[in-house]
Amino acid sequence: MKRIYILLFQLILFISTAYSQQNFAPENGDRLVLLGNALIENEQQFGFLEYRLTNYWPEKHLTFRNIGWSGDTVFGEARSYYTNPPGPYDLLISQIKAAEPDWLIIGYGNVEAQQGAEGLDLFKNGMNQLLDSVEAIGAKAILLSTIPQVSAGTEDLLKLRNNEYRSYNQAIKEIAQSRKLTFIDVFDAFNTATGAELYENNGVHLNEKGYAQLAETVMDQLGLNREKPSIEIDASTASVESNVPVQHISIADKARNISFKSIQNLVSNPNPGNETIKVNGLKKGNYSLSVDGKLSAIGSRKQWEEGIILEQGPSLEQSKHLLELIREKDKIYFQQYRPQNRTYILGFRSYEQGRHKEGLEALDALILWLDDQINQTKKPKTLHYQLEKLP
Repeated sequence: MKRIYILLFQLILFISTAYSQQNFAPENGDRLVLLGNALIENEQQFGFLEYRLTNYWPEKHLTFRNIGWSGDTVFGEARSYYTNPPGPYDLLISQIKAAEPDWLIIGYGNVEAQQGAEGLDLFKNGMNQLLDSVEAIGAKAILLSTIPQVSAGTEDLLKLRNNEYRSYNQAIKEIAQSRKLTFIDVFDAFNTATGAELYENNGVHLNEKGYAQLAETVMDQLGLNREKPSIEIDASTASVESNVPVQHISIADKARNISFKSIQNLVSNPNPGNETIKVNGLKKGNYSLSVDGKLSAIGSRKQWEEGIILEQGPSLEQSKHLLELIREKDKIYFQQYRPQNRTYILGFRSYEQGRHKEGLEALDALILWLDDQINQTKKPKTLHYQLEKLP
């Protein structure tokens, strides 16, 4: 009996802990803002995290803004301009407000950690101050850990750096727990024997492969990963096993011609190799698969029985188009909120070229149009599959 009570207590404790964090479930119309240092700013070059998040909720109209800034800290120190006021922190808060977030994914700590143990308390105070400001505007925050460094001047320096990152990550985690916020620890996903493959040559910033891994890790820790589409058909019984909806299956001419329709979300990763088709019960020979009239794969009976991974097709084309739209939108938004010649357009020399301010404001219409295109493109489509025996 005592053991039962202990187990019940542990179960209640687990449930209360699980529900102590906020539930990350953006609502239709929500704005998600990415905020932080170079880890966040450089994500807009690739767009994988935004792609994965918006694609997970195809039925919801979501918008994203990236206001990351290389070298930035929780005090906005990298955001200062020649003009003053506003000071760096005031500018940071004004940029957050201008982005109108419902959710903020915040990635700070890599820059501050270079101050070591002496700067830890200052960092914690700054993070809490920032979160107070976020809370005051009614937005919800998700906190990211730092990523490790994979190269430095010496092995001793590298070890020191990564130990400092771990200390700051622990502080971020404790802040998240105390405020009942979601904390995402991405450190270990990059702290591996092959981690260097995910970084630029400087060993500090992620490359394209690294940002794909970052998106995968974030989605995994949020519990938002989906299975890759897999369809298995038995031509002899017209039965289907699939993790995606399959409709209107038709088998004709002694399994020489098989057609069916499937409604699918876009693949999680906008790269080839995300969908598998298996077909059993075929006659001996070679078969071609077309999806919406476009050739997607050719294989022998044996290959179809083992399963063929699709390397091309409408779903992949749609996924790539979605990623292109995200990257274009991020590029234009960056040009608007951080124009290269800001001092002449908005700063103390605006008397020279301030007339171009209207041009920046005019970009709003293009950004909103791209937002709409992104949300239209991510919607699931009904695909028509046709498997035919080749002569």
